[in-house]
Amino acid sequence: MILSHLVLGFVTSFIGYTPPSMLNITASKIYIENNKKIARQFIIGVSTIVLIQVFLAIKISEFLEKQPQLIHWIQNLGIVIFSILSILFIYKGLSSQKTQEIKPVKNGFLFGLSLSSINMFAIPFFAITHSSFVMHGWAMSGFACTSLFGIGTVLGTFAILSSYVFLAKKVEDKIITYAKYFNLLIGIITGIVAVYSIIKLYF
Repeated sequence: MILSHLVLGFVTSFIGYTPPSMLNITASKIYIENNKKIARQFIIGVSTIVLIQVFLAIKISEFLEKQPQLIHWIQNLGIVIFSILSILFIYKGLSSQKTQEIKPVKNGFLFGLSLSSINMFAIPFFAITHSSFVMHGWAMSGFACTSLFGIGTVLGTFAILSSYVFLAKKVEDKIITYAKYFNLLIGIITGIVAVYSIIKLYF
């Protein structure tokens, strides 16, 4: 039962990071524009932050279960954050349609740490999925179970980002073309989430 947390963590992060997103597209671009070593450093940096985000997500979900009055306040804060992110990503997406000069990445690990840290979807995603697992009896609380779930998410993240890097050269043209519009896509998605949250809370 305890080891199943490792599998749950792996599957959760693998599925969560499978759709094209800021992190996996960036990992592919780094490999194409720099080299495999820098891309691997980037993946390790991302995975390190993911482990921290998982522990924070679990702690936050456990805290909110004891403080239900804070949920409404956090939901409103989430709407503000998603709205700001939507504006920023759409602006960046529209302003990056022109061909940009390739900038080499000197330290892939630090770049991975910084980019993964601003991934606003990770903590709520892991909080919701882990809470669902606990509610259905698939996961348990406790240091050992939480640690194994966290390690599983790191392995899953590493595996899916490495898969993107592995396939990068084979679909290089498509990745570069898609990357030009990826900020715009993320902005639209965050905007939809913000609007949906407003409708759900106030209508």
